[in-house]
Amino acid sequence: MNLKRAERKAYWLLDEMNISAPSVPVEKIAEDLNIKLVYEKLEKDLSGFLFKDDTSEESFIFINEGHSINRKRFTIAHELGHYLLHSDKQDEAHIDRGFTINFRSPLSSKAVNPKEIEANAFAAALLMPEELIIEEIQKKIKDGIDLVESIELKEIAKKFEVSEQALCFRLGKLGYL
Repeated sequence: MNLKRAERKAYWLLDEMNISAPSVPVEKIAEDLNIKLVYEKLEKDLSGFLFKDDTSEESFIFINEGHSINRKRFTIAHELGHYLLHSDKQDEAHIDRGFTINFRSPLSSKAVNPKEIEANAFAAALLMPEELIIEEIQKKIKDGIDLVESIELKEIAKKFEVSEQALCFRLGKLGYL
C-alpha cells in the first residue's frame, strides 16, 4: 500500500487535464479517459463499481443515482483511483459497498483493504488537491477567520463539491485540523 503514490497519481492526472481550480470536473476526467459513467439505481449500500470489458476494452463506472451529488463525485473519483492504480491487479469488476474515506481511521492503520485505502487517498487528493486546499485555507486565515467554525467548513466543502466529512479528513491529513 502506498498512499503517497496514490496522491502523486491524482496530482499527475490533474496536471495532465490542466485542472487548477475547484471544483474538479470528475465526470469530464472520466470522459477524457474514455470511461463511460452509468447512473443506476443500486442497492443502498452500493456506492458504485468499476467494470472493465476485456473483449471490447471499454471501461464503465456505475454510480448509485440515489446517493448525494457529493457521494457520486467521490465515488467517481474513487473508482478512477482503482482504474489508474489497480487496473493490472483486478478481475473483471471492482465493487465498492458503502466505502468511506478511511485512511485516518483505525481500520486504515491495520491496512484492512489496501486497495480501498489507496483509492480513497487518490479520490481525496483528486477532489481536494493539497495546493488548492492550502490556498483556500490561507485566504481564510488571512481574513482572520477561525477555520474550525462549521460555517467556514461548509463554505469550503461547497466550493470543492465534497462532503464536510471528506473535507475534515483531508484537512486532518494535511495537518490543519
